This record gives sequence, C-alpha cells and structure tokens, in this order.
Amino acid sequence: MKKQQSGQSTIEFLFCFVFAVSFILMVFNVSINYVSGYVAHYATFMASRVFLTHSSTFNTMGPGDTIAMASTKAKTTFNNYSLNVLGINPSGFAVSSAAKQESLSADEYLMVGVYTKFEKRIDLIGKITGQKKLELISESYLGREPTRGVCVQRTCFAMFGTDCPDNSPVDYTIYDDGC
Repeated sequence: MKKQQSGQSTIEFLFCFVFAVSFILMVFNVSINYVSGYVAHYATFMASRVFLTHSSTFNTMGPGDTIAMASTKAKTTFNNYSLNVLGINPSGFAVSSAAKQESLSADEYLMVGVYTKFEKRIDLIGKITGQKKLELISESYLGREPTRGVCVQRTCFAMFGTDCPDNSPVDYTIYDDGC
C-alpha cells in the first residue's frame, strides 16, 4: 500500500467533472431537440391549417389554382416561424402528394396536408454517437376543406343527380356538414 496519495483527489475530481459536464451537455442537447421538435410541429400545424382552409370560400371548381395558391400561403406561414434559429432548414417543408390530386378516395382524403423533414444532431460534442443525426418528420394531415363551388356541385348532384349548370336560376343553400 502506498503512503503517498497526494494527487488522488485531483484525479477523482477530474473524472467526476468530465462525467458531470458530459451529462449536463447531453441533457441540454436533448432539451434543445425537444424544443426544436415542438416548434417545428407547431409551425407545420399552422401551415397545414392555412393550406387546408385557404380556398374554402372560393366559388370556383378548379383545384389546380387554389392548391397552388394554398401551397404558397402555407409555405409563407411556415417560413414566418424562423426555424433556422433552431437549426431546422425550411427547405424540408412540402405539401403531401395526395393534396395535389383532383379526386381523392376516402383513404387519400385523410392524408391531405403538409409535412416537414429535418435533421438534428444526437449529441453536441459528437464523441458519443460519432456525428450521427436524427431524421425527424413533422406531419399535419387534417383533411382539406372543400371549396364552396365543390359544395354547390355536390349539393346539385345530390338533389338532381347531375352537375349544376353554370347559370342555374336555382338558389342553393349549403348546409355546413362537410359536403
């Protein structure tokens, strides 16, 4: 047994200090990742709401123009949240492919909305996981609101069995039941 142990406490302190600082940095990074994810989810949700309700008051039937305009408005809303401050690249934002189709089945209708993909580092230092990144996806599929023109056409088809003529003298009352 050695009688000279004058540096023992310094070595123990260094080992404990490195472990404690690493643990604190890991908790800090996990909390930053959680905050980034929550903010990305909120921005995606708000962009989805803008996309889904943008053209619900239009009387036109053409989905191409209204979907393009709604997509532009949704992207603008998403970009208003300055996610690049949290390390999220706004280029991962996209409108789901089901939203761009003119006629949707019941299953596809539920997948209408927006999503964003982004990557976050697992640890700050990169020594534990070797600079690996998590690929995260935030989705918001709420189902697109039909336009007033679509509701009128569906009401005409339900009442008369055919599409309404463009200059129809019949007044339509649209009941808000989702058409």
